[in-house]
Amino acid sequence: MPQILMYFFIIIVLLFSRAAIADNVDYDKELDTIEQSLKTDIGYAIEKIDIALSSESFLTSPQHSRLYMLLGTKNLYLGHFLEADKALDKALTYDPLGEELTNIYLLKITANIGLSNYKKAFALLEDNLSRIDSYQDQSIKIMSYIRLMNVYLQLDAYEEMLRIAQLALSLNQGKDSKSECFSMLYHSVAHLKLTHFDQAETLFTDTQLYCKNHGFPLIEIMSIKGKANVLFDKGLYAEAEPFYLEALERYQKFQFQIEINEIQSYLSSIYFHLGDYQQADMFAKLVNALPNKPSNMQVKKRVNEILSLIAGKRGQFDKAYQYQVVASALGQQLIDEQKIKENAYQMARFDSVEKNRENTSLIQDHELLMKQKDLFMKEKSSSIMFSTLLVGLSVGLLLLLISAWMQRNQFMKQAQRDGLTGIFNRRTGQEMAENEFIQAQMLGESFSVLLMDLDLFKNINDQYGHATGDWVLKKVTHVIGEVLKPTHIFTRMGGEEFALFMPKQTEDIAVEFAEQIRNAVANINTRFSGHDFTVTVSCGVSSVDKDDLSLDPLIRRADLALYKAKHNGRNCVICYNDTIK
Repeated sequence: MPQILMYFFIIIVLLFSRAAIADNVDYDKELDTIEQSLKTDIGYAIEKIDIALSSESFLTSPQHSRLYMLLGTKNLYLGHFLEADKALDKALTYDPLGEELTNIYLLKITANIGLSNYKKAFALLEDNLSRIDSYQDQSIKIMSYIRLMNVYLQLDAYEEMLRIAQLALSLNQGKDSKSECFSMLYHSVAHLKLTHFDQAETLFTDTQLYCKNHGFPLIEIMSIKGKANVLFDKGLYAEAEPFYLEALERYQKFQFQIEINEIQSYLSSIYFHLGDYQQADMFAKLVNALPNKPSNMQVKKRVNEILSLIAGKRGQFDKAYQYQVVASALGQQLIDEQKIKENAYQMARFDSVEKNRENTSLIQDHELLMKQKDLFMKEKSSSIMFSTLLVGLSVGLLLLLISAWMQRNQFMKQAQRDGLTGIFNRRTGQEMAENEFIQAQMLGESFSVLLMDLDLFKNINDQYGHATGDWVLKKVTHVIGEVLKPTHIFTRMGGEEFALFMPKQTEDIAVEFAEQIRNAVANINTRFSGHDFTVTVSCGVSSVDKDDLSLDPLIRRADLALYKAKHNGRNCVICYNDTIK
């Protein structure tokens, strides 16, 4: 019995000692340290977060909310989007207010974009925009705009991003260095994404100097990487290399894996262009070993293209083809992902418009009832006027319904078309072609597939800019469209690759038509683009075989023929035949 009492006494002493230690800890200061460490040393921040989590029982509700928000931020840095979303949901259970509530929701938008849950991301964005507009405190509004710019960056909404960046800089006017630093960075990135290269380079240099002088090293590194991206996009690979290497070395300290992966993918491309295939191969394989998750798709596409080119230089054409197939598949996933974003954005805007219309309609109905009551009480003869108003309202509602129906059809049409060229996108084109293929099989008719790829298109983008590249894509589409037949299904498969599905067309006719297209493209006058260069196209053709049960084998054979056309010197038509088999 005395021994039990002694143990009990020891436990009581330990509990009181722990409580006494907790009373001496300034948890707000600890959380400030974690927040600062996330900008300078994420490894140290992770250690501090783990220590804070072990002392949860001593935290107040606001401290709990802030701790889980910081935990969510850490997981976003590491690319752990699901864990980030869960931590942020936990933070919301402690009823945060003001700026902290806005920050949590904006971080949740980022996490849901990372999880490809765009519908939820747009719903959160709409709620947050209404919340931001209601703020009277300018500092909270500016910080909210900064978070919003990050969301627009991930949604590729660069015009909106530029507008918000200019608004934040105008509101802040250099008063808060943290807000100024972030706003300057997003302002620079928006100009880069909109291909305003000279302006972007100057802005990144100014941002780097400002953030360095005001103690924001992570943004300083991002500015260095931004300068490298400008030089890369201008094709100045040797000048871009030292900036990428400096940014990579400094990112290692932050364990900022997403940024590290992207820089390594750029370095693989740079070293290939500089002729250092060994270095290019090393960086490409580092990135290619990453897990297949959405955040890695773009960098893995880039390095698979480089690995394909390296294999081609070494005469390993089988490997080159395999890497190119992977790159094409990743490219298609990115295009599909972008379409999902665009459709979610359009539907979110459409739903918002519909809600406004419903509210307007309810207000109109209420006003009409009040007028009806007033008129009835004043004079019975006003029934004629009321009838006129009722007819007018009915016509108005009918017009609203027609407008909504037409707008919905417009959105559906946009979802089926490629945004740049106006022809069918891959999903719609293949679905239509699959239906035609089934009909052809049932009737025993011919069916041919023509795949086309613009030759050395990347060189046009690198040398003359993406605006010229877009001009080429639209011009080629227009030239081909002029010779199409009504039964042809013209589709953009992604990037510079197009497909033409040709129901009831034999292989010979398809080859002849492909030659017609090849000649038409080769005769394009590029001087109207502002530059003088040549555009050519390589074509692969295949036709239905008795063993084909779907469209996929035809596309695969046409792709093999296209690959052979590329290796035969480009600007030619190859039909799938026994030599390819």
